[in-house]
Amino acid sequence: MIRSMTGFGQAEIDLAGRVLTAEARSVNHRYLELSLRLPRGLQALESRLRTHVQDKVRRGKLNLNLGWKGEAEGGEIVWNADLADRYVTLLQEIRARFDFRDPVTLGHLLGHPEILQWKEPDLDAEGSWEAVRRVVDEALTDLTAMREREGEALARDLLGRLENLRGNLAAVQTRAPERAREAKERLHTRVTELLEGEAKADPDRILIEAALQADRMDCTEECVRLASHFDQFRDLLTGDEAPGRKLNFLLQEMNREANTIGSKGNDLTVAREVIAIKEEIEILREQVQNIE
Repeated sequence: MIRSMTGFGQAEIDLAGRVLTAEARSVNHRYLELSLRLPRGLQALESRLRTHVQDKVRRGKLNLNLGWKGEAEGGEIVWNADLADRYVTLLQEIRARFDFRDPVTLGHLLGHPEILQWKEPDLDAEGSWEAVRRVVDEALTDLTAMREREGEALARDLLGRLENLRGNLAAVQTRAPERAREAKERLHTRVTELLEGEAKADPDRILIEAALQADRMDCTEECVRLASHFDQFRDLLTGDEAPGRKLNFLLQEMNREANTIGSKGNDLTVAREVIAIKEEIEILREQVQNIE
């Protein structure tokens, strides 16, 4: 089953009398890019949690945020008395030295960013690991479920477009023998017109030239390889592994074969089918960018 790289998951758990929440958001990315944000009391677990998440998610830009539900619950505002004393003393010294008239006020004191601080409850980070791991796993499970639902929708769309491609390729393969026959007839007609009133055209020579032209126009090998790529694409979509990178590579090869068929075509019908094939491949490429 394929998975989209776009998804959202969330979970919460009770930890030390407070509710710890986890939110996981992901979008498409070539590799795994993980961004973690943890409450101050749990930041010692970041490295361990990063390794844990990397074992569960292969690709995507993943933002994982942990926080307390009700940010003010369980903590308190504290003030740094020693810092406040030194800060006020320094302000008064500056005031006296430069003979400023304005007094030192509470506003000056509160302007220092470290006078008042929010203090989280003391937590044993290592002792909290199991709860943190569990809430993250639940959020990632929720995220994965959404990514799988998106993946199912993507697979249906991709398989439908793959059938369109098969139809376009079948039209090219049907037209190919007719092109060789028509090329031979055009060559015979053209040579006959040029030699009108003179010696008759050598049929063997015309046959050789027609064969050379047909060989230059032959796209059988490219059609066979393109059909094989379609089969591989379908197998990857219905397989169990994460196929995003392989699908992207296959699309490059499909586009290469389509370009070669178009360059050999020299035919309006084939050109139309090749344009349709390339349009579908480009749509597939855009869709595949979001597959894990």
